[in-house]
Amino acid sequence: MSKRDWKRINEALVRRGELLLDLDFVKGWEDELEAMNNGKEGAVFRYPDSFIRLLLFMHVYLHLPYRQLEGFTKALARYVKGLKAPDHSSIQWRAEKLPVKLDNALADSNEDVIIALDSSAGVKALD
Repeated sequence: MSKRDWKRINEALVRRGELLLDLDFVKGWEDELEAMNNGKEGAVFRYPDSFIRLLLFMHVYLHLPYRQLEGFTKALARYVKGLKAPDHSSIQWRAEKLPVKLDNALADSNEDVIIALDSSAGVKALD
């Protein structure tokens, strides 16, 4: 019977809790909003799609309901100048309207597409 390497096991369990968020979208926030609102009729967008995608990532992978996402954005607003947190219903509305982009080969195919979610690899389309 081999001895367990508890130090290695503990480090692996700790790494499971690491969450790396790329907040580079904040740098292009204004440019993305300008492009999204260019020629738009009606109310302008106040949050870029990249921010909504971040919130959706947290909704799907961290299982945060929309009200908790509202709380997250309120906390984030303390550190991001000019950010006014959207309410939970606005987050959900934008999430439902966010376009889903498929690879051109998949989009042009007449075959069924199976989408699989894997917590270790992200979103992948299977042939």
